[in-house]
Amino acid sequence: MKKKDPKERLSEAEKMNSDSEGMCFSDDEVESIRKINQLIDEVPVDEPSSSMDSRFYEMLEDESREALTTRQSYGRGEWLHSPALRAGIRIAAGIALFLMGWFMSSWLAQKSYHINEVTKLSGELKDLREALVLTMLNQASTLERIKAVNMVNEFENADDKIIEGLLGALNSDNNDNVRLLSLEALLKYSDNPAVREGLVASIKNQLSPVIQLRLAEVMVTLDEKRAAPEFQKILTNAGLNYMVRNKINEAVTVLL
Repeated sequence: MKKKDPKERLSEAEKMNSDSEGMCFSDDEVESIRKINQLIDEVPVDEPSSSMDSRFYEMLEDESREALTTRQSYGRGEWLHSPALRAGIRIAAGIALFLMGWFMSSWLAQKSYHINEVTKLSGELKDLREALVLTMLNQASTLERIKAVNMVNEFENADDKIIEGLLGALNSDNNDNVRLLSLEALLKYSDNPAVREGLVASIKNQLSPVIQLRLAEVMVTLDEKRAAPEFQKILTNAGLNYMVRNKINEAVTVLL
């Protein structure tokens, strides 16, 4: 920094004294200013050295190179490793996971609702079909009763009411075809103890040779030994059909 000459400062003070409107300095104030200027001149002021200038410019060049290197690195793809980008990616991933979870929960809830509705409707439809079968089994029309038995064959499972209805048709229907069809329908549930017991009990109620022959075959196939005493009762009938008598005798021999 270049110092002003004391005379220059003094002349400036005098000029300010002469130019300022309504403002003037006394001789004592001018003398004080002169002394202050002398003191300022006596303060040593170091001029910047050449080495200081060189260090300054070296630091400036280092900063410039670092900034340029950073820009080039980001240009080559290293911007992918920047903290700001990583934070943005984490936020985006979190939002994506949240949305995915929300959509999945909504989809599963809707699917579960539809499954429950289908199950409910299927159960209601099954109940309606079973009620229809029981109603048709009591119809006066033989054709309607045959249709009812055929409908049972389409069921995957039959409840106790259907089993009871079929056993009733086997024991008391006035049409042999309905009885025979009921017997065949019951064989699907022959693992059911109630069905086996009902078949054995129905032997004494059969007068049709066709049904008697079929029952003899069924009891042998099922190895139902409880049927032997019932067949022996039928053999006491003097008017029993010859072919039926032979078939029942064979069944009794096997079952005993």
